[in-house]
Amino acid sequence: MYGESVSPLMMLLPIVVYPMLAALVISFGVFKLEQSGKGKIAYWLAPLVIWLAWLAAAQGIHTRWNFPPRQAMDWLLLMPLIPALAIRTPRNIRMAGFGVALVLSFAVVAQPIVGRMSLIEMISHAIGGLLVAGIAVMGSERQNNSFRFPVSLIGMMTMSALVIGISSSLSLAQMVGGICAALGAVWLLTRVVKAEQRTQLVIAQGAMAVWLMVLAYAHYYADVSIWALLLLALPLLMKWPSAQDNKQPWWKALAETVVASVIPGLLAIWLVWPEQPLY
Repeated sequence: MYGESVSPLMMLLPIVVYPMLAALVISFGVFKLEQSGKGKIAYWLAPLVIWLAWLAAAQGIHTRWNFPPRQAMDWLLLMPLIPALAIRTPRNIRMAGFGVALVLSFAVVAQPIVGRMSLIEMISHAIGGLLVAGIAVMGSERQNNSFRFPVSLIGMMTMSALVIGISSSLSLAQMVGGICAALGAVWLLTRVVKAEQRTQLVIAQGAMAVWLMVLAYAHYYADVSIWALLLLALPLLMKWPSAQDNKQPWWKALAETVVASVIPGLLAIWLVWPEQPLY
């Protein structure tokens, strides 16, 4: 009851353990399909690895999930599937396809808010969403380093969880933590299991798609500053050198990636830090 305390393990299960286990199992299956010559199936499953693992986390965080969906949070758990799949649209239309998929998917999540917007507001928000989505997918398409790009995303996601938790919503911060844990599990697995670089990058892009949906939810429903969220996503514009061009020791490359990805997050934390004490 009221006097009971929750053990650290029970708190970590949905945020870390469940998404990591789910991501390890699903990504291992994708890598095995790829190695057995079923590259086409692996090609389409890869962007869904993080979304499926994230659902495992969300079940423990959003315990009142309804299916069919009734609330915005219910829709949030389902709709990232569409932009994650849009990562696999043909390259010549990928920016537009991903942007439209992200905006329309979030419009379903934000039905109550969209219904109260004027036409001008809807158009301006849609244009803003298309720009952010297009820039994000363009930045991810430029990456060819499957070691540093996922690490950069993990750094950005970790800082965004802190920003969202401090600014507004602990449950949303936990959900971002679930995405981060799932991507981290896949990254660790690829250190010991052979996988094509392309597949690893596609999984990272799928994680980015889910993450952007949660950030949009954090802005529209939890009132997290849009400027802080844009700061958090700023490292997506960085292009990490390829493994062939990068002659640094792995630990130095890892440290540089983490530092460069975390600095904008520190600025975002400063932007949302409350004027009053947190207790």
